Amino acid sequence: MNQDSEPTGEPAESAPHGDAPTEETADDRVVIGIRTREAARIYHFSAPRGQVFVGDYVVVDRARGDQLARVVTVPDDDAPEKAVPRDVRPIVRLADAADRDRASAQAAKADEILQAMRSSAVRDNLGLYPVAVELNLAGDRGSAWFQAPDHVNFRPMLEDIEGRYDVSLQMQQANQRERAMLVDGYDICGLRLCCSSWMTDFPHVGIRVAKDQDLSLNPDSISGVCGRLLCCLTFEHEVYREMRGTLPRVGKRVSTPAGMGKVIKLNVLQQKVTIALDDHPQRVDVPAEEIGLAVRPEDAPNQALIDAERDQLAADERAAALRRAAAPAIDPSAPEAADASDDSTATDATSDAPKRRRRRRSRKPKTDARQVDQPSDADSSERPDDDDAGAGQRKRSRRRRRRNKAQVVNQDRGDADGRPDQDAPQLQRREGDARTSRRRRRSRQPVNRPDPREGGGDSAD
Repeated sequence: MNQDSEPTGEPAESAPHGDAPTEETADDRVVIGIRTREAARIYHFSAPRGQVFVGDYVVVDRARGDQLARVVTVPDDDAPEKAVPRDVRPIVRLADAADRDRASAQAAKADEILQAMRSSAVRDNLGLYPVAVELNLAGDRGSAWFQAPDHVNFRPMLEDIEGRYDVSLQMQQANQRERAMLVDGYDICGLRLCCSSWMTDFPHVGIRVAKDQDLSLNPDSISGVCGRLLCCLTFEHEVYREMRGTLPRVGKRVSTPAGMGKVIKLNVLQQKVTIALDDHPQRVDVPAEEIGLAVRPEDAPNQALIDAERDQLAADERAAALRRAAAPAIDPSAPEAADASDDSTATDATSDAPKRRRRRRSRKPKTDARQVDQPSDADSSERPDDDDAGAGQRKRSRRRRRRNKAQVVNQDRGDADGRPDQDAPQLQRREGDARTSRRRRRSRQPVNRPDPREGGGDSAD
């Protein structure tokens, strides 16, 4: 027979650990739920039936030794009897006053160890922050949580603390939310932190949760003491999603008793929609029950636009009737009447047809250096008469400007008595040749070389 039996409140009724429970054990024991810390995870143990109730304290055997725990769940009296699973361990005993005093003394010792660890971390500049320390009832083993941005070497500090207080600690790194849970505190609502008072698991909170509730995206207003998004944002998220499902989305066109418009804002709690009307610049709040189905402009256009189009068609019909009434009466049997009717029909068709915008031609001649100076006969035959007339007019304008310029030059170079100089055309021609040769010589000058005619020096020619 196995002698290593687990201790219980009644040793005579305890079953060996790992062996199948007997019928007597199944009838006399029940499965209870306990917590070693407030808002911690629930662990299940077996206890004698009818001796443990919710709120009682018991001593349980865990990985770090015996610990004081509080009972949170107990089966009802009328619940059907079930056999205790094999992997459920029994409680050690019901806690008494001595166990509670011992637990309080170990909590004070844990606080002293925590302060010593913080002082050692600051003194040695380890780059970590000890968060919490928990010890078992014996005070020889426990766990310590710390926060650090990266991997740190805490071995020297741990050896110093273990040697000074004669305790074996297991170091665990905690994140920001776990630190808030272990330290405890109050949030912006004025109540205790949910993770420290009743919440056992951390929910997944995203920025979409805040957007669905139309909350301000300011980090100071939607973040908790841990620096993360508030866990309570997820508590009402499903309700908001259900209430939002009956409302049209922002940007959709809807029909309302006030007219057609576009949704620009939603009030989920009051079930109201802010509409920007097409016929009025003022925005109105419409209850959700007064909003029709979302429609597209081409399926159900605005009533004001329909009325405007109807008025325009009526005005066009009246104008056409007045034109027909003002036209002279012509005998339909006469050939002239037939021609006139044909002309009127063509005129009406021309007036109804959209007018084409005439393209304006450029005044500058479109010449290309690569083209031959003398165009071929085929090109000249295909060129329209309007282009020939325009080219001739441009040539006459250039000749007129040259004649006017020559007259001005002759007047300036004439005799003192006002008669024109006979040598003026030759002088003008020579000056033009000199300017042409000067331009040609300048084009052959290097870029960074000064002009000899302006600054002096030898000429390149």
